[in-house]
Amino acid sequence: SGKTPSSFLSVEAKAENTTIKPLDATRYLGVIIDKELKWRNHLQHLESKMAERISLLRYLAKSAQEPNQKTMINIFKAIARPVMTYGYPILLTANDKVWDRLQIIQNKALHATLGLLLSTSVEYIHRISKIPKIKEYAPSLLHKSINTASSNAPATHSRHRRPTMTKHQLQCYRTICVVSHDDGRSKTNDY
Repeated sequence: SGKTPSSFLSVEAKAENTTIKPLDATRYLGVIIDKELKWRNHLQHLESKMAERISLLRYLAKSAQEPNQKTMINIFKAIARPVMTYGYPILLTANDKVWDRLQIIQNKALHATLGLLLSTSVEYIHRISKIPKIKEYAPSLLHKSINTASSNAPATHSRHRRPTMTKHQLQCYRTICVVSHDDGRSKTNDY
């Protein structure tokens, strides 16, 4: 009858004469999540945010007499792609319809970046730009993050390990921090 599981649950809290009601959607790590765990709000937000960037890319591509394709692709990578992939670990759980909409947004941005007509084939755009489709690119970010974390793990660990003292440093430490008594006892100063 049109009711969803979340419509049966309406939790409100009251604190110091203020009623706190649940929101229909919230942003978490750059991803807008609604109470039904749908992507509609996130995609609408993304489309409006990308519209500005697509307009800028289109302007830049048309304003130069001979736009440099490599420069334009780098601008796309700097101002458009990060917006689409922000929060990518959560996006990896999205269904194919969400990925299709994300791909449409990326296609529009690439058309604008390269100054091409919207009728230009998507395969051609990806081939000449060497930009992977968004559904291929997002998981590669995760793999890159995991590899970076794995390769930095020993270096990170060694940075936090107590450094080994040289003989000279140890001798200075004993002279400054440890007070020796005549009877052989020693006391460490609290410096």
